[in-house]
Amino acid sequence: MEPPISPSRAEFAVHRTGEAFPDTEYPSHLETGGQSMRKSRYHQNGCSTGSQADGDASAPAYAWIVNFNNGNVNNNHRDNNNAFVRAVRSSSPAGECRGVRHGKDAATFSDMFHAHKAARRNKRASTNQMRFEANWADGLLNLAHQINACTWSPAPAACFIAKRPKAREIHAPDFGDRIVHHWLVPQIERIYEPTFIHDSYANRRGKGTHAAIERVKSMVRAVHSGQGGGWYLQLDVHNFFNSIHRPTLYRMLKARLQRAGISASAMHVVHALLRQPVSRQGIVHQASRADRELVPPHKRLENAPPGCGLPIGNLSSQFFANVYLDRLDQFVKHTLKAPRYVRYVDDFVLVHRDRSVLEGWKRDIEEFLGKELRLSLKADVRLRPLTTGIDFLGYVIYPTHTRVRARVLAHANEALSAWAARRVREGNVTATPEEFRGARSIWASYEGHMRHANTHRLRERFLRRYTWLAAVGRPIRFAVALEGRSVAIQTKEVSRG
Repeated sequence: MEPPISPSRAEFAVHRTGEAFPDTEYPSHLETGGQSMRKSRYHQNGCSTGSQADGDASAPAYAWIVNFNNGNVNNNHRDNNNAFVRAVRSSSPAGECRGVRHGKDAATFSDMFHAHKAARRNKRASTNQMRFEANWADGLLNLAHQINACTWSPAPAACFIAKRPKAREIHAPDFGDRIVHHWLVPQIERIYEPTFIHDSYANRRGKGTHAAIERVKSMVRAVHSGQGGGWYLQLDVHNFFNSIHRPTLYRMLKARLQRAGISASAMHVVHALLRQPVSRQGIVHQASRADRELVPPHKRLENAPPGCGLPIGNLSSQFFANVYLDRLDQFVKHTLKAPRYVRYVDDFVLVHRDRSVLEGWKRDIEEFLGKELRLSLKADVRLRPLTTGIDFLGYVIYPTHTRVRARVLAHANEALSAWAARRVREGNVTATPEEFRGARSIWASYEGHMRHANTHRLRERFLRRYTWLAAVGRPIRFAVALEGRSVAIQTKEVSRG
């Protein structure tokens, strides 16, 4: 359900005194000052008592007489044609909810409204989101007030276990926190994006896994097509998100953001996200104990070393990870001067003609990570000829062609066989419209992955094995009355996979 069109822009302001962020890391409270209206001016029923408006919506100054015949408007209570309109909330030129103010850098209602739209875009509504949207306008006003007053702090996160490709914890933030992330990250992104290197591909506009794969392909071909041969060095940071040292990350962000002139309220949000572990703000476990035990102990955020760890599963952590490893990117490109280097999150590849050069870079990178970022490399260091293939982001890249990783194909077969086992019988596919859409989504995901490799015959093999995909894998329109009911579709030839 889309929220209504944004109402009038509500301005907030605050006067701050003293140093908001002292050099000692992570004070529990950031000092704020300024005047705040204590008494609610909404006396009429139906007006939110939580909104501290400067003025009374029931006062004559906030009522109008509208002539619906000619559009004339006045506010002197003289009757044009008995069409009387009274404002529910005031919207004076200075703005609504003026108890906290700090000028043009304030988080406004309009800002929060757009962040709200971004947070819900392409997301299936959760119970937490629907609870927020039951009273979304007041929720956005409250978030803006907390941000401007420097009192916002993260709510407890929901923790569940993702089992593919391997078991790991996902910490889903409260929906209100997601809105704050979407308000904050674009501001920081505008500061950092111009200085990120070109070949960092995670969580950036215009980048992504497929762009990273194409870039590695071009590097491999450039090296191999000249004199032949060539080597690659593939490295991965050990237990990356659990090993990010938050005080080090905060010092990086603080120095850069303050030079860029970011608002104190945005700086407070950064501080609130990093000053304490997720376990202290609260975790609601949504996975069974058996599922939680699938995650190795050293991969659990609760077991991260003191001062370390960012939760996987929210926008701010993804961006902070890029900021943290940008130091490595700059070191590799400008100190080591490596011409062919691609990074996706904590997995990175370097390509060169000379094996000895890559061996030297490996030692330098390992030393830099330990000294500057308190990180270490996984023991599985791959220094191999290009002709053996680079296993990267679900593909195996050779100088002459690209294949899909065997594990991805195994997962595709498993998912399609499981769907067919319950729904495919003797020339018929029987499922609900929602289940048909699910099957189409599964196949579209894997087929889209395959299309970025040399897989024409592989895709044909899948269609021969799962012949029902020809009928189910295309868009099907269902009448609304059929939703939730089983529908049978005939196919010429059906395999049970």
